[in-house]
Amino acid sequence: MSETWTPGRLRRRFVQFARGGTASIVATAITTNVLRIASSVTLTRLLDARAFGIVGIVTSVAIILQLISDIGVLPFVVRHDRGDDRKFLDEIWTLRLLRSAALTIIMAAVAIPVSRFLDKPEFALILAVWSVNFIIDGLSSMTFATAIREQKLWRLTLSELTASVAQLAIAVALAIILRSYWALLIAMLASATLKAVLSYVLFPNSRRRWSLSGERAREMWAFSRFIAPSSLMTVLILQADKVVLARLMPLVTYGLYAVAATLSAAGPVLAASYARRVLYPAYAEVARIDRGALRDVFYAKRRLVALLYMAAMGMIGGGAQLIVAVLYDARYLPVAPFLQLLCISGALTLANTAAEEVLIAAGNVRATLFANATRMIWLVASVCATLVIGRTLVLVAGFGLMEVAAMLTLWFSLRRVGLFNFREEMFGLFAGCIGAVVGLLVAHLGLAILPSIRM
Repeated sequence: MSETWTPGRLRRRFVQFARGGTASIVATAITTNVLRIASSVTLTRLLDARAFGIVGIVTSVAIILQLISDIGVLPFVVRHDRGDDRKFLDEIWTLRLLRSAALTIIMAAVAIPVSRFLDKPEFALILAVWSVNFIIDGLSSMTFATAIREQKLWRLTLSELTASVAQLAIAVALAIILRSYWALLIAMLASATLKAVLSYVLFPNSRRRWSLSGERAREMWAFSRFIAPSSLMTVLILQADKVVLARLMPLVTYGLYAVAATLSAAGPVLAASYARRVLYPAYAEVARIDRGALRDVFYAKRRLVALLYMAAMGMIGGGAQLIVAVLYDARYLPVAPFLQLLCISGALTLANTAAEEVLIAAGNVRATLFANATRMIWLVASVCATLVIGRTLVLVAGFGLMEVAAMLTLWFSLRRVGLFNFREEMFGLFAGCIGAVVGLLVAHLGLAILPSIRM
């Protein structure tokens, strides 16, 4: 018997969706991208490209340190049987705080060597000041993991968006006063502080106490022994291009690349958040109850969002010239080709991240290690080609195509454990291609109608 869609039923379905995790991710994506664009458009008119190059390099150094010390706290807590136990959370919080304190000390210690390597001595003070961000993050509660486990995603979204709005407001205000990259750095530290405070204010039972446990440390290491080397490879995958480009490019040109990377990151950030907060908990629950149903749930859970996401990223890449011409002044026109290339990998991020999450849920943690090994090999080849040919755009193209190589590796891993569906994967690629064609047509038409912004 078919289901009758009465107004009351539709209203209940809408309320159910609005309260669910997917709706919170969609709301976060829309709001974050609006803030990202508003921030980029406003701050590029107050600061020169050099400021964004500086922030890009500082962020890259921080991400490198963060990833090489990754211990997999989020997936460990979400899938653990004691993930709701106060004592267990105190022990994990203590380990995380120790890691954060160590990262603050290490980043401050490497500030001078890194600035000398990049041949940019002014970076020493910048890196040392920004290192405080690690300890601020470590002092926050465990709600970044427990909220996902308990599916309290709207509260998590509220805390993150509040911090993002505050960061934008502080950055704009300080940029008007200082006209310096310090406006961006101070705003980032203020946002991290506010986010840490909100992790306690917005969530009940979020207070944590010091509780150092050798047993918990050993258990976490047993879980993260494949995550650690995988994260180490992620450092090379996500940051090596930036380190090489920062070395080879003038700071102004690198600033243009950083703007393109910021725009293209909107999609991958959404993909990572959706996969980590919605897909992984669902996959982990199914894997615990009925492993045989995991294949169907894997595709059914991601299908609609993945298709829309890939089509949207294709449109952004196809319409890059129009997007850049509308948002920025003539100084930033070279951002467009960078954005086009980076959107290729961006379009594949959700499907690939979902594949990694379902493989972890199925107990095949090492599959993510193999995928990252593929990415790393591809990136090393791209760096070598860049050095031989002498054109930095080659490395940008290599980075833009890197997720294609990872996709093939993940398909192989999915097939080995009986989770692969070729037709479902083709639907996603087709959606991305259609989006790119639509974006190209819209850009061509828009630039023809508005000749004053023609590139």
